[in-house]
Amino acid sequence: MGALSLSVVYSASETAREEFPGEDVTVRGAVSIGRRLMDPLAELVKIDPKSIGVGQYQHDVDQGKLKHSLDQTVELCVNSVGVNVNTASRQLLTYVSGLGPSLAQNIIDYRTANGAFSSRAQLKKVPRLGPAAFTQCAGFLRIPGAKNPLDASAVHPESYKIVERMAADCGCTVAELMGDGNRRKQIDLNRYVSESVGLPTLRDIMQELEKPGRDPRGKVEAFEFDPNVKTADDLREGMELPGIVTNITNFGAFVDIGVHNDGLVHISQLSDHFIRDANEAVHLHQHVRVRVVEVDHRRHRVSLSMRGVSQAGS
Repeated sequence: MGALSLSVVYSASETAREEFPGEDVTVRGAVSIGRRLMDPLAELVKIDPKSIGVGQYQHDVDQGKLKHSLDQTVELCVNSVGVNVNTASRQLLTYVSGLGPSLAQNIIDYRTANGAFSSRAQLKKVPRLGPAAFTQCAGFLRIPGAKNPLDASAVHPESYKIVERMAADCGCTVAELMGDGNRRKQIDLNRYVSESVGLPTLRDIMQELEKPGRDPRGKVEAFEFDPNVKTADDLREGMELPGIVTNITNFGAFVDIGVHNDGLVHISQLSDHFIRDANEAVHLHQHVRVRVVEVDHRRHRVSLSMRGVSQAGS
């Protein structure tokens, strides 16, 4: 579903009415699109996951199970990325493990009354946020610029003492340890293994110290369509173009080459050797190079081929 469609869903929602009670739906929608450019995850959590579109058969499955599965996926994404507790909305905080709507609102209210959080320990002062909830949520709530640099990382407060021991053994501060790769390389993790902390946890801690608050997503490969191709009229048989795989079917794969309609690479044209399944040759969102085989302007169809076309990294 496109940005415009999602903005329509948001603008008519209860969340939008709560955030912008004096504005009409067009203004709410425009603001939503703008904020999605600034922080996509923080804005998309305000939309019912079912409205994002998860396939043409989403209404044919058990709606309760679908909602549960989608909510779990969103929660996993939020917790993987982490949340800035001083800027997060109630909707975003709701998806943090251990919180929920009530505690999320309590955090917002406390922040409004007392100003920005200066440490994770201060979260314990939030009404009804008890020890159990703190243990669950603390590692996912980040405080950039905090006095303790670990408060801006994914290192859980329960592990702070381990990092402090490491720093002391290296003769430096925690901040210096986080900024000095050579010191970290000298650490023997086996010295810090205990009954409650094993090597996997210690390796996770070291990864976070190396790049605190790291974005868990992989690197995005730069991509650019051919600047000379804007419409199907610009296509010529035999042209080789860059494209992105947008859909995979039993009979082939559709590839976006920068014109209005995606082109089809028939399964027989996906590889120089015989394949039974298109997934053997390509995967969704893969960057590929294709050759234009035929352009049917009357039926708005573009036939493509990958046979004999050199692919990056192959």
